[in-house]
Amino acid sequence: MITPDIKKQQAEIELALSEKRIKDALSLLSELTKTHHGGKLIDDHYNLEFTYKSMLKYTVEGVSDPERQKVYNGILTSCYQLSDQLFSTIQNHQSSEIFYETRRQVNNSLKTVTTTGELFYAEIAQNKLFDQANANHTHTHQATTELFNQIWVSEGLNDEDNAFIKKFILDDSIHFSFRSLIISALTIGAIKEFCLSKILLLFDFISHAENEISQRAITGLLLVLFKYDNRLKIYPEVTSRIKLIQDNSKLIRNILNITVQLIRTRETEKISNKLNDEIIPEVAKMQPNLRNKLDLDEITGEKSLEDENPDWEDFFKDSPELMSKLEELTELQMEGADVFLTTFKMLKHFSFFNTLHNWLMPFYLENDEIKSVLKDETHLFSSKSIQESLAKSGFLCNSDKYSLFLSVPHMPQFQKDMMGNMFEQQLEQMGELEKDEEMLNSEKQNSIISNRYIQDLYRFYKLHPQHIQFEDIFAWRMDFYNKWFFKDIITDYSQLRQIGEFFFKKEYYQEAAEAFLMIESEEPNQVEIIQKIGYCFQQTKAYSKALNQYLKADILKPDQAWTTKKIALMYKLLKQTDKALEYYHIAERIQPENLHTQASIGNCLLDLKEYSEALKFFFKVEYLDQSNTNVWRPIAWCSLVTGNFDQAEKYYHKLLISSTNTHDFINLGHVYWCKNNRKEALKFYQKATKQLKNTYSEFFDTFTEDLPLLIKNGIDQDDVPIMLDQLKYLLEE
Repeated sequence: MITPDIKKQQAEIELALSEKRIKDALSLLSELTKTHHGGKLIDDHYNLEFTYKSMLKYTVEGVSDPERQKVYNGILTSCYQLSDQLFSTIQNHQSSEIFYETRRQVNNSLKTVTTTGELFYAEIAQNKLFDQANANHTHTHQATTELFNQIWVSEGLNDEDNAFIKKFILDDSIHFSFRSLIISALTIGAIKEFCLSKILLLFDFISHAENEISQRAITGLLLVLFKYDNRLKIYPEVTSRIKLIQDNSKLIRNILNITVQLIRTRETEKISNKLNDEIIPEVAKMQPNLRNKLDLDEITGEKSLEDENPDWEDFFKDSPELMSKLEELTELQMEGADVFLTTFKMLKHFSFFNTLHNWLMPFYLENDEIKSVLKDETHLFSSKSIQESLAKSGFLCNSDKYSLFLSVPHMPQFQKDMMGNMFEQQLEQMGELEKDEEMLNSEKQNSIISNRYIQDLYRFYKLHPQHIQFEDIFAWRMDFYNKWFFKDIITDYSQLRQIGEFFFKKEYYQEAAEAFLMIESEEPNQVEIIQKIGYCFQQTKAYSKALNQYLKADILKPDQAWTTKKIALMYKLLKQTDKALEYYHIAERIQPENLHTQASIGNCLLDLKEYSEALKFFFKVEYLDQSNTNVWRPIAWCSLVTGNFDQAEKYYHKLLISSTNTHDFINLGHVYWCKNNRKEALKFYQKATKQLKNTYSEFFDTFTEDLPLLIKNGIDQDDVPIMLDQLKYLLEE
C-alpha cells in the first residue's frame, strides 16, 4: 500500500500545477526523482526545468514570441506528464494495491492489448465449432478478464491498441456485454491514473449507436473530466472534443440527465437508512424547541418560520403521481434513487464477484453463471417470462440482478415461491409503467441504462472487498457546475437550473446557492432565483447574506408577504428586533389576519419588553384561532410580568390541563409567590424540580434568571434564600 506521504506529495504537486506554480512543482519533483532514483526521470526533469528557465529568461528580456503561450502550455503539460510518470513508477514498485499488482502481472505476461484481443477473437472462433448459437457470448472468461485487465491497468495506449479498441467496440458481432466492459475498463483505469488516450477513447464512444455503450461512455467521461478538470484546458485534443458537444442538443440533454443521476447518488446512504420506512417521509424542517421557555415559535401551531415560498414555481410539477408504494419506489429508482442498496449489499459474497470486472458486467441471461444456477430450477424462477422481465426491468441494477439470481439456489422453496409470486405481480405493473414512460419519453431508456450503470459503479466503489484501495468517487461533491469543462458544455443557464433545483429539492443548500448564484450573475433580477438564494443562505445560517437577497427580491417585487416576513425573520435572527418589528408590521398590512404575523409581532414586542403591547397581539391570535393552545404560554408570561397575576394563574392552569413543561411549573410558582401564597409556590417549584429529575442546579439557573422579575413584582430579596432552602428540604423528604 502506498504511504499517505506519497499521496500527499502527489496532491501538492498537482495543486501547484493547477495554480500554475511551475517553479514550486519542479522543486518538489526534483526532490522526489532523486529520492526514488529515477534515472530517466531525473534527466527529463533537468531538461524540462532548463526549457522553463530559458523561456522565463527570454520573457524577462522582452523577446517577442507569438508562440509563448503555446510553449508555456507545453511545459505545463510536460510537468503533469513527469508527475504522472514519477508516481506511477513509485507505485508500480511499492504498492500492494490490486491495481498495481494486476499491472505487474500484465507486464510480466508480455502481452499487449492487441495480442490479448486477438486471443479473445480466437476463443470466439473456437467456440463456434461447439456452440454455433452462443459462440459470441459464452466461454470467453479468461480472454475477457485478460483484455479487461490489460486496458484497465495500462499506463498508456499506443496507436495499435487504440485502433483495436475502436474496432472491438464497433464490432456488433461481439456481445454487447463484453464491449460494455471495455468502456468500464477505460473509465476506472482513467479515474485511477490520468491517461489522455483513455479519455479520448471515451469521447469516441459517447455517440455510439448502442445505448448500453454510449451511456457508459458518457458516464465514465463525466467522472474522468470532473476529476481532472484543473488540467483539461492545456490539452487541445480535449478542448476541441468539448467544443464539438456544444452543438449537439440531444447529447447535452443526455449529459444533463446523467449529471443529475450522479448527484443523486449523494442520497443513497440517506435512503438506505430510511428503507425500513419503505418510502422516504417528508421531513419536518422545524421541530418544537422544548427548551425555549415560552415555545414562541409554536404559537401558531404551524411550520411558519422555515417554510418555502408557496408562490414559487413547482419545478418538478411534471413528476408523475404514483398509485402505490411499489410504484413510488419504482419511480424513485427510475429517477436515480438507489432504494435497494441495503437489500443487496449482503449478497456480494458469491464467487462471481471475486472477478473484479463482474461488478461492472451488464446483466444477460446467457451468462454461464446464470445458466448454471437456473438449470435445475423447476418453479417460478424457471419461467422464461419471469427471467426476461427481471433481466429487462430497470428497477434493479446489473450487479443486484446477478446477486438475486445467484441467491436463488440457496433459498428455501417457500421463499422462492413467495418471491416468484411477488415478482410476477410486480413486474407486470412495472412493465406497464416502463412502457408508458418509454412512450412518453423516447430518451427514458437511456436514463434507465445510465441509472443502472451508476448504481453498479456505486456498488463497486463502496462494496468491493478491496474498495478501500480505490478513490471513493461517490464522496466527491459532484459540483459539476463549478468545473470548467461543464461550463463550456452547458452554456444555457436554464439547463444549469435543473441542477440547482435538484440540490434545492434535496436540501443541499450550499450547492444549490452556488448554482443559483451562477445563474443570477448571468441572468439577473429573477425574483424566484434571488428568493431561493436567500432561502439557501438562511438554511446554512448565513443570515446577513440571506437578508441581502431577500431585500433585493423585495426591491424587485415589493409587498410580497413571504419575502417581507423573511426579511423580518432575518432581522430577528440578527438581533435587530426593531427592524424585524417594522417588517412584520408591513407584512400585517399585506395579510391582516395572518396568525403567524400576529404572533411574530407579539414575539418582537416581548423581546423589546413591551409586554402590554405584546399581549394585544397574543390575544388576537387566541381570538382568531381558539383551538390554539400554544399562545396561552406567552399570554400567561406577559400577564405575570405586567402584574396581572389572576390572569397569569388562569392561563397557566389552562396549560396544565392541555400540555405542560418545566417552565410552566416554575412560572406558576412565581405567580403564587407574587400573590403571597408561598405554600402553593413551593409546591410548583417542587414539581418543576422533580420533572427535571431533581436536578436542582438546572432549576436554580432558571430561577436566578427570573429573579429580577420577582423583585420587580414585590418579592423581598431577603426572602429568596429562605424560600430556596425550604425547597431543598422538601426535595430531601
